[in-house]
Amino acid sequence: MSRRTALDLAARALLAGAVYTYFAITAPGFGTVNNLYPLLLGFGFIGLVALGLAVTMIAGELDLSVGSLAAVTGIITIYLSGWGAVPALAVALFAGAAFGAAQGFAIAKLRINSLVFTIGTLIALRGLAFVISHEHSVLVNLNDLAISDSIVRKLWIFSPFALTTIVAFILVGLFMALTRYGREIYAIGGGRNEALAAGVPLLRPIVIAFTLSAGLAGLAGGLASLQSAAAQPGAFDSLLLSGVTAALVGGISLYGGRGTIVGVAIGVFTLRFLVSGIAAEGRPFYWESLATGLLLLLVLVVELITAGRLPRLFGTRARAVPEPAGPAA
Repeated sequence: MSRRTALDLAARALLAGAVYTYFAITAPGFGTVNNLYPLLLGFGFIGLVALGLAVTMIAGELDLSVGSLAAVTGIITIYLSGWGAVPALAVALFAGAAFGAAQGFAIAKLRINSLVFTIGTLIALRGLAFVISHEHSVLVNLNDLAISDSIVRKLWIFSPFALTTIVAFILVGLFMALTRYGREIYAIGGGRNEALAAGVPLLRPIVIAFTLSAGLAGLAGGLASLQSAAAQPGAFDSLLLSGVTAALVGGISLYGGRGTIVGVAIGVFTLRFLVSGIAAEGRPFYWESLATGLLLLLVLVVELITAGRLPRLFGTRARAVPEPAGPAA
C-alpha cells in the first residue's frame, strides 16, 4: 500500500470516527456496546451491495440494477425457504451471479455504456419481481419462521448476516489485491485504451466485475428477506443510492481504477453511523434520506475538485501565464 493510499484511508477513518463520536455524544445509547450489534447488522446489508458496486466502479462501470435484482432474489429466497436458509441463499447467490455474468458479457461484447444497459435491466427486473410475486408480499411459511431468527441470531456483537459480509469483504479484498484478475479490473478502469494496448483483455474483467456485483446483491436481497421473513416486489428501491454513497465515501473513484476494499468498509460504517445516529436522535425518517443525499453530494464535489474538473462546471479553466516579450528584432 502506497503512502498516499494509507493517508487517504486514515483521513476517511477519521471522518467515520468523527461521525460516530458526534452521535455518541448527542444521541442517548448510541455509543454503548449494545448498539454495536444493530450497527453491524446494518453494515451487513449495505456492505454486501456497496462491495459489489465498488468492483464495477473500479472497472469504470456501474451496475444500476442491484436494487431490482435484490428484490427478485429476495422473493426467490422466500419461496425456497422451506429448503433451509443455506440452500435458499445459495440459489439466490448463484442466480444473481449468473445474471451478472450474462449482463457483463453483453455489455463487454456490445461495447455499450453500462449505465444505459443497466437502466434497462433495472426496469425489467422490477417488473419481473412483480410478476413472480403476483403483485403481493411473499411470506415465510409459519413453520419455517425459525429461519428468520437464525439470520439475526446474536453472537456477541455480531450476527450471521454481519459475519457473512465480513467474510465477503476479506475474500473480495484479497481477490482484488493479490490476483491477476483483480489487477485487470483496476487496469481497465484506470485507463481502458492503455490497458487494451498492453494486452489486458476487456471481456473477462467486466464479466467478473458484474458477476460479483450481481451475486453479492442477490445474496443481500436473500439475507434481508429471510431476516424480515417476507419479500416485497417494490423493496430495496433506495439500495443503489446507499451502496454508491458508501463506495464513494470509501474512496472509490467515479472515473474508475482507484479505491480499496478497506476504504469501502470504512465508507459503509460512515454511512451506517450517520443513518443510525439520526434515528437514535429521534429525527423523522426523511432526515436519513436528506443526510445521505447531502453526504453523496459532498463526496461528489470533493471528487470533482480532486480530479480538477470542478472549474469546468462554471465554464472556467486554468489560464496559462504569458511569457515575457523578448527583445525586438
